[in-house]
Amino acid sequence: MSRQRHFWRCCKFSALALISVFCLWHLSWLWDYVEYWTDGSLGAMLNVTTRHPLAPPYPHPYKFLINQPEKCQNRNPFLILLVAGQSHDTHTRNIIRETWGNERNHLDVGVTRIFLVGVSPVARESTQRLLEVESMVFADIVQQDFLDTYYNLTLKTLMGMEWVAKFCPNASYVMKIDNDMFLNVDYLIRSLLRPEMPARSDYFTGYIVANTGPYRRRSSKWYVPKEIYPNSTYPPYCAGPGYVLSVDMARKIYEVAQVIRVIPMEDSFMGICLYELKIPPTRSPANMFNGHRINYDRCAFHNLVMVHHYEPEELWTIWPDFWGKKNSGCRK
Repeated sequence: MSRQRHFWRCCKFSALALISVFCLWHLSWLWDYVEYWTDGSLGAMLNVTTRHPLAPPYPHPYKFLINQPEKCQNRNPFLILLVAGQSHDTHTRNIIRETWGNERNHLDVGVTRIFLVGVSPVARESTQRLLEVESMVFADIVQQDFLDTYYNLTLKTLMGMEWVAKFCPNASYVMKIDNDMFLNVDYLIRSLLRPEMPARSDYFTGYIVANTGPYRRRSSKWYVPKEIYPNSTYPPYCAGPGYVLSVDMARKIYEVAQVIRVIPMEDSFMGICLYELKIPPTRSPANMFNGHRINYDRCAFHNLVMVHHYEPEELWTIWPDFWGKKNSGCRK
């Protein structure tokens, strides 16, 4: 009997511990939204009671804490890479700078790399100091004063659209891409965007997702309540890990976002913007944008724009083979 009592006590303790962790997690992200979205002011905090905790406040006068306003002065890049990552993740940024994000790989056409970050939710002051030093060294970080969380990825992407519209409007194309990706910039430029052709307008392409709707289950990472998005389906959109747009679309998306309700699911929100603009996503040639993880194969990867779920160490391992042998023995 004593063993049974001990067993049940352990079960109760474990259950209580899990419930406590769950509650603390929910309280922590809720406080994050209140504290960082309202800038700590009492008036704004009172106003937040009329807003759902998952609804990003937009438009809002977000300020650039780190900026690169001169990045495109005296030059018109063909392609801007907007890389979304976490503010503290210097390691991944460094590997991207030396692999697919290396601007020196494409000097003949002009590629500009920008990392999009928010304010770190942990170790804020020390992380901010490191970011400012990193920005001085590489001049490729753009940051605004929203919290750097998954649910604020829409704000991060809109920051990128704002930056392009205000500071690099003479570029031709933009690619927004997550930092856990393999990206074949050379194939993207030569086979899809084609610098020898006039730049397109009203162009938005990637791995198109259609006939899907919001997740209504509260436990889901992608939960969107009806209070934020009442419709049962999303307009067609391009999957968030990576998509390409003409530079005029950056301005149009930034402008339309000022007058419609923003939702926390970034790629779905881009589809909503396209719907409001009456500009559907453009279908790209089959299999160019890979929507899932596949194991590395040099010849296969030379005929893809991107592959999902490649962590920095793995990217660092395969890159010498991919880039070093890019012109050897693979049929197109």
